[in-house]
Amino acid sequence: MRRQNSSRGVAAIRHALVCALAMGTAGAAAAAPDRPVTAAMADKGTGCLVRDAEGNYALDPECTWHNVARRGADGALLGYTYQDNGTLPEGAPAPVKAMSFRDEIAACNTGSKETVTPSGAYASNCHFKAE
Repeated sequence: MRRQNSSRGVAAIRHALVCALAMGTAGAAAAAPDRPVTAAMADKGTGCLVRDAEGNYALDPECTWHNVARRGADGALLGYTYQDNGTLPEGAPAPVKAMSFRDEIAACNTGSKETVTPSGAYASNCHFKAE
């Protein structure tokens, strides 16, 4: 099942979710007694939104993602990185040649990129660094 959405709006929601994941991962660092609050904390899972050649998003439940978050000694989020790899659903428009989308999203203030290939392979990344 494919849902069509405003690509900008979905990109903003997608990256807000990435930010929430990073905050949760980084928050776990404060609760871990055997790790300093400044240790990088990683998390991974499955299921992500993938973007087709027309800019529409669909859920790929088998897509794999991971993120790494880091906090300062005061507990403030210093930065995070998110990456995922998935596949377009059957019938979704794939490009004739690889194409990338780069949206300016506040949650990814040092860059975000989504790439989709003619085979339907999809990958994205998002990077945040506190100023």
